[in-house]
Amino acid sequence: MADWSLKRSRSSAGGARETQPVNDEKDKNVSVTTDQRKHWLPAALSLMMVGWGANQFVSLLVFYRQEHGFSEVMVTSMLGIYVVGLVPALLWGGRYSDRTGRKPVTLFAVALSMSANVAMMGSVIGTFPLFAGRFMAGIATGLAMAAATSWVKELSQAPWDMDSMAGSGARRASLLTSAGFWLGPVVGGLLASFAPGPAIMPYALHIALCIPLLCIVARLPETRSGGTTRGTLASHPAPHPGARKRFGLVVAPAAPWVFAAGTTGFAVVPAVIPGLGEGRLAYATAAVAITLGFSVLIQPLARRLDTVRNARSMLTGTLAAFLGLAVLLVAILAASPALGLVASAILGSSNGLLMVGGLLEIQRLAAAHELGKLTGFFYTLAYVGFLAPTVVAFAAQWVNTAWIMSGLLLLCLVSIAFIGANSRKHLPQALERVDAVAAEAGQVPKAR
Repeated sequence: MADWSLKRSRSSAGGARETQPVNDEKDKNVSVTTDQRKHWLPAALSLMMVGWGANQFVSLLVFYRQEHGFSEVMVTSMLGIYVVGLVPALLWGGRYSDRTGRKPVTLFAVALSMSANVAMMGSVIGTFPLFAGRFMAGIATGLAMAAATSWVKELSQAPWDMDSMAGSGARRASLLTSAGFWLGPVVGGLLASFAPGPAIMPYALHIALCIPLLCIVARLPETRSGGTTRGTLASHPAPHPGARKRFGLVVAPAAPWVFAAGTTGFAVVPAVIPGLGEGRLAYATAAVAITLGFSVLIQPLARRLDTVRNARSMLTGTLAAFLGLAVLLVAILAASPALGLVASAILGSSNGLLMVGGLLEIQRLAAAHELGKLTGFFYTLAYVGFLAPTVVAFAAQWVNTAWIMSGLLLLCLVSIAFIGANSRKHLPQALERVDAVAAEAGQVPKAR
């Protein structure tokens, strides 16, 4: 096969393209011209918009309770149906995109996210549209996080991006995912509070932004074709021999803390800090903004912390989760809302560190034909942490919240010990898997 032979294109100062063929013993005349547009950006924006659509519901919970009289059980059930759609989509979407391509799965995820918002506009007629919309939003999020995350990684390396550093794909995917999770509740909350038609406007804005994005994403290059990565050797590269062991010993113990830290920062903190009174709603809004804001801001540092020599980024993120939980325990005992917000900031930082660190570990371990599958596994374990607020609320019926926080601290300490003990075991040999042909030609992404 010669369809993977490349002709790398670079724009000269005058705007002309320079081409340099890569040798192919079977057919030296076949080449592919690669432009230098940022193909990864629309793919990453699809992650942001799907995350936006999924998370804006959080800011509308108070509105639904007040305007529609939904009970706490009803609202919690709507959150639960989201997970029912999410987990199978994470597990299936990554495998399917490995076989058939990233683009169709990503396009379907964005379209399904829009459909979910259309359904949720029907809240005025009852709860069924909300349940249906939340279920569809869960499926859309799972598909996007498994397929589009892998797509961003592949579009952030040769031959589609000749100038990016190793690890750029993980950082870009994580940053835009976190940005969507932050923008959704912030923009949705503002529209629900101040715009006309609060049951319609947040969803309508999201749909309006997704329509042009779909058209742009449809024009992006596909990186997977017939089970192989375009621009690479047709045969599957051998997976890292210790990939499964490192995943189980390092990635799996850290993954649940990705979202356990985040949800504790914006959901548990406002619920357990005593003495807030009528200011609890405003305090909860501040906790959401601080937690998700710090998650986004810390991610450039997370990339710099990462190293191929050990699990430093994962250890740092889990240690931050431990520190955040410790500060939260002090805030509960001291009845200090200010310390509670400090805990939210630290827990948000932990979320960002662990998301980037986990994706970098996955992208180093996974062969091209299993990247989507391993990404789906990572996010499935990460979403286990979403149960943290539910566990805390359930246990608080019988156990003092200070003791619950102490229990979480102990669990986090066990994870830290486990990751630390295996940090240098079963290490991959490269910062990240790169395009095989570009590597042969000496055009691998630059690494720090």
